[in-house]
Amino acid sequence: MTDAPAPRGADTADTATTADAADGGPPAPRGAASSPPARRRPLMLGTGLALLAIAAAFAAIIARDPAHPPVLGLDHAWLAHIQQSRTAALTGVAKVLSVIGGPIGGTIIVAILVVWFLVQRRFWTAAFLAATEASGSGASQLIKHLVLRHRPPHPLVTADIGSFPSGHVITTLAVGLALTAVLTKPGHRARALAAVAAATIVMMWCRTYLGTHWLTDTFESLAVAGGIALMLWWAFTPVLAREAARPGTPASPENPAPENPAPENPEP
Repeated sequence: MTDAPAPRGADTADTATTADAADGGPPAPRGAASSPPARRRPLMLGTGLALLAIAAAFAAIIARDPAHPPVLGLDHAWLAHIQQSRTAALTGVAKVLSVIGGPIGGTIIVAILVVWFLVQRRFWTAAFLAATEASGSGASQLIKHLVLRHRPPHPLVTADIGSFPSGHVITTLAVGLALTAVLTKPGHRARALAAVAAATIVMMWCRTYLGTHWLTDTFESLAVAGGIALMLWWAFTPVLAREAARPGTPASPENPAPENPAPENPEP
């Protein structure tokens, strides 16, 4: 008596299941749809490189004469306007936002998020977030010391050396983009990106309102933060998607789980 032939595709399913087990992961359900691997987008890399090139060119222009750059007229006009709008209530709000988005507040927030991702065993995700914050802060300090632009007179809060660029704005935008990368899915990022843009604009207002930065300092921050965040996002794309796709983890930002997976034992 001969055995009945195995259903077509069974060998393939068995092979896939065995391969998954060999990789150290749990066996995938037979017949379940698998998502294609996340691919790095050349446009993301190109945009990041272009933004960093713009930042470098702008920094070189300011560094030629930090006391009298070609954008000084715009900076003075904005400072005069923002000084006329100052009130006790707005000053209090701006000071609180400055602490939250500053070196201490920003580092604490990022550290909490990194620990949370580590607890979730998303090590690459934690590394991506930490690298984004550290790279932004490092770039800010490097440019400050290279350009050495003086801050506006009579700031309302104390600040470190160098006005150009704003580290607060860099942290807000870069970390916001990093969180968008790891917490949202493609096609569903419009609201998150809008929130990041709004937070960045608020921080630009905050730092210029307090008189710690010229307006064009914050323009440099946009290019630096956007360039760093996009380049790191591009570099980490495959590992972020692979981590987020693990069982027990919410659907991958780059590889969302199928809505209707095939049943484990379909009826003939």
